[in-house]
Amino acid sequence: MVTRSPPHRLPGRHAAAALGLFFSSVAAAQTPSALLIWPVNPVIEAEKPATALWLENPGKTSISLQIRIFAWEQRGGENVYAAQDRIIGSPPIVTIAPGAKQLVRLTRLTPPAAEAEASYRIIVDEIPAARSGDTPGASVSFRMRYSLPLFAHGSAFQNAARATALTPALSWRMIEADGQKWIEIENWGDVHARLVDAALLLDDRKIPLAHGLLGYVLAQSSARWPVPKEATEANDFVAGVDGDTPSTIPHATGGKTHGE
Repeated sequence: MVTRSPPHRLPGRHAAAALGLFFSSVAAAQTPSALLIWPVNPVIEAEKPATALWLENPGKTSISLQIRIFAWEQRGGENVYAAQDRIIGSPPIVTIAPGAKQLVRLTRLTPPAAEAEASYRIIVDEIPAARSGDTPGASVSFRMRYSLPLFAHGSAFQNAARATALTPALSWRMIEADGQKWIEIENWGDVHARLVDAALLLDDRKIPLAHGLLGYVLAQSSARWPVPKEATEANDFVAGVDGDTPSTIPHATGGKTHGE
């Protein structure tokens, strides 16, 4: 997934954990340029030191971008990001001419970890162009931020027989927090789950939570999403996992949630 949005702070108590690296910025500038990014789900394979990320500028003016990579965890159902030094993006700052594209190499600086998969978030920030002057009536626009996942396979993937057994293991439950009902998805597997076309089933009614991508549940973690009031008594939950046709996800039978 590529998420294109203005810069934002991490929610609640985790804002400080980002060390001030996520922030809001408003600048007098032209309308933000479009940016094409691929692949949208980059992976560093266990036997490889790096993978490629391509950035293309389809606009009519040059754009400058900063590329950063953060460690990504899910604690208590929330996304948590932190500075890290295991993977770098090179070059970290680029300027792309109109119609041109730029290769960014995502390089692992340490050997593959013992765990099956490590999770990261790539943040591509648009650097505002220098202003020619404080023109009265200049428009105000947000500097754009693009966010996409990065997964690095560990040494477990170097064993072909074991790698085929590395799959998500999901269950769901309904919880209440901060005066809101949430669906919480737990992943007891050793690799992440990408959820699409998710919906809650209430008797003969289907209540969609997402048309397309709902989000990710990282390995050995849990994530949660708010649900409409009419869906709080849902009987079943269905979602497509990693490209599969939507199917029923088992209901949790009890026990602690990851991150508790």
